[in-house]
Amino acid sequence: MNEAALPRRIALIDAWRGIALVAMMTYHGAWDLAFLHLARIDPSGSMPWRIYAHLIAGTFLFLAGVSLVLATRSGFRLKPYLKRLGMIVAGAALVSVATYFAMPQGWVYFGILHQIALASVIALPFLRLPPLLTLVVAGLVVALPQVFRSDLFDTPALWWTGLAPFPHNSFDYVPVFPWTAAVLAGVAAGRFMVASGLDRRLATLWQPTAWPGRLMAFAGRHSLAVYLVHQPIIFGALFLVAQLVVPNAAVDGARADCVDRCIAARADEVGCHAYCRCMFEDMDKAGLMKPMLDNALTPADMDRVRGMAMTCTAITLPTPAPETSQPADGGAATPREGSPSP
Repeated sequence: MNEAALPRRIALIDAWRGIALVAMMTYHGAWDLAFLHLARIDPSGSMPWRIYAHLIAGTFLFLAGVSLVLATRSGFRLKPYLKRLGMIVAGAALVSVATYFAMPQGWVYFGILHQIALASVIALPFLRLPPLLTLVVAGLVVALPQVFRSDLFDTPALWWTGLAPFPHNSFDYVPVFPWTAAVLAGVAAGRFMVASGLDRRLATLWQPTAWPGRLMAFAGRHSLAVYLVHQPIIFGALFLVAQLVVPNAAVDGARADCVDRCIAARADEVGCHAYCRCMFEDMDKAGLMKPMLDNALTPADMDRVRGMAMTCTAITLPTPAPETSQPADGGAATPREGSPSP
């Protein structure tokens, strides 16, 4: 097979990306259920859920590296590369702007699309370097944030590096270190595929005939569009359910979380129910319920909530107050952080 006859796409890789999209939708759906208090789960805090999210993000980044190699195996063409890069950058900017206005408490300043865009530039020299060297660099990228972090990177202009001592709140945070390693690993794998002729064999190995395979391959071919539209659709549908079917779900869920955390700290079920009832009634009267649920309490608001907590504790519980259940620190109603988003 000559270069002109090289298959433009590999259906197996498209379908693999499509399956990753489905996995991403399940994670985001679970996150939305938790965020809207429609289900008492914690995708951002539970270790199995976090591993699941990292596997999804890693898959997208790895396939981005493989695809970069396959797209340039017949030679680097600047115009198609810049067109693809521009679409990803535009998508990343759209996500940042939308989340900044819709969810400012955790807006996406450097998520999966930002990472793919920047890594697509970083990876360019590795398209011609030995694959083994690329894998070594990938290993160093993973290792660096494990051994080095500095306050020098703890500024908004450098949060994207991933080298600040602590990550800053974002619903989708995929920094350069260590996540660029997944893209470089994909580049190395793609180079091995092309060198061994595996890409040609995979192109003829499988073509989707049944509708599930065709659907996954189609989604994989249009992954950027699917990524941009799926979350507004899922979140919008669940938001309508929350408003129309269970309008008090957020308050009820936050109150139940308050009770659970209080019991875990106090082992006093009756007192904890009374404490949380007192807190939520007082916050509702003070107009602080919505800011608390949105994790948008101002310092002055938090001072007021602490005063309420002291009063409610004195009425319902022996001192000291159950710190883990006090909404002064966000309490049980704090929105869940983190989304892969690949």
